[in-house]
Amino acid sequence: MLVEDKELIERCQRGDAAGFSQIYSLYGKNALGTAYLISGHKGIAEDIVQEAFIQCFLCIKKLQAPEAFDVWFYKILLRTGRRMVKKHNQVISVGDRNIEDFSAESGSDSGLHKSETRMEVRNALDKLSLPLKTVAILYYYNDMTVEEIAKVLGCFSGTVKSRLHNARKKLYGELNGVFYDNQEEGFNIL
Repeated sequence: MLVEDKELIERCQRGDAAGFSQIYSLYGKNALGTAYLISGHKGIAEDIVQEAFIQCFLCIKKLQAPEAFDVWFYKILLRTGRRMVKKHNQVISVGDRNIEDFSAESGSDSGLHKSETRMEVRNALDKLSLPLKTVAILYYYNDMTVEEIAKVLGCFSGTVKSRLHNARKKLYGELNGVFYDNQEEGFNIL
């Protein structure tokens, strides 16, 4: 964590509302992407992020180590996500999904290929169990280390490595046929 980020967290712990707005600006987009990948539905993802930031705001003064904010926040986000996904435990077909990408792609053919690729990856992620899916999302989409993921999930690094290995194997099995034809175009998702 950067020194400026640590100072920002400390400002928020002292009640600085503008600082909390900056935290939202820093973490909001990744949080929304993570929540979307967990829930598979834009509306639920937005609810998850909103609830996670409310909990963060209410409890940030209890955070003893500001440098551990990332891990602490993602624990809140994942706990909230699991709870809300259970609450909204409904089958959402691929046709009902909002394919909007949270990272604003251009309208070019390359952007279309990327959008299709992302959709295929999301579909494959949805087929994973929640523990495997969570580890894959934190590792690949949030660039967290195995040790950071272990802290977020409250488990051993070996458990994270095992889940990551199993997730990779299952994703490879799901996506191998989809991307096999496109190998000459340079698709490499894992």
